[in-house]
Amino acid sequence: MNFSGTIVIVLLFLLGTTIISAGCIKNAQHLIGDEGSAADIDSGVSEAAIPDVTTTPTPIPIPEITPAKSEIVQEVTPFTTPDPYPVIHGVRINSTPQYAFLYRQPEFSKTYTLTGNAYGLLVNVVQGPLYIRYTVDPKYDCLKDPDSCRGTVLVPVNRPYMTITVRDNQTQQIVAQDGYAREYSSDIGRYSISITTKNEDSTESETTTSEPGPRYIPVYKEGQFQITIEGNYLDTTVAIITGTSPNPLDAMEKSSAGTTTTPSDDDEDW
Repeated sequence: MNFSGTIVIVLLFLLGTTIISAGCIKNAQHLIGDEGSAADIDSGVSEAAIPDVTTTPTPIPIPEITPAKSEIVQEVTPFTTPDPYPVIHGVRINSTPQYAFLYRQPEFSKTYTLTGNAYGLLVNVVQGPLYIRYTVDPKYDCLKDPDSCRGTVLVPVNRPYMTITVRDNQTQQIVAQDGYAREYSSDIGRYSISITTKNEDSTESETTTSEPGPRYIPVYKEGQFQITIEGNYLDTTVAIITGTSPNPLDAMEKSSAGTTTTPSDDDEDW
């Protein structure tokens, strides 16, 4: 065998050794990659499968407290019903006179002419009660002159009427309602009634006159109220009185307290 043949055999041997070593390295890398992915999968499954177990503290038993023994029956202050008929005591001579709330100085007063129309008022009552005082001047007074309301075949007569409605401004519910004629009284609020009586023993007669006074609608609470005035064939004067309306007696007391008398220096006056 010559020298060139020996070189060829050596080269072939080295080439085969190189190819075999490269294949082994590639197989080793493939095995290592498969094992790493499997390990990652196993670790993920194990982490998801294992729940997070937390230790709960052992509850401390609470002892039951037995209520203290008390009396079965005790005496307390009773709930009493107010007497609807209280004893009326006599008024002292030196006591402060009482003034009718209806005749206080109104906080608002106006005359309305009703010809089938309506008017509205919004009243804010800070302190009750609320009194709606009114008088009526009808075109035909059916109570005083009934013939004026009868009419004839040729001359019809339209009877006057009026309605005053008080509503709660928030709920719009009717709180009070009154008026003139129709289903309400025909009192105009400013009548003067005279009654003449004659004694049996003498021929003298005695006449007594009384004025019932104006008509009014009371509302015994505070709040905002909407007043609607509607009617026809009449004039009405409406006055609004509340708990804050001036009392004439207060002004009289202030004026009397402001006037002081000075004693005289003359001996003759003593």
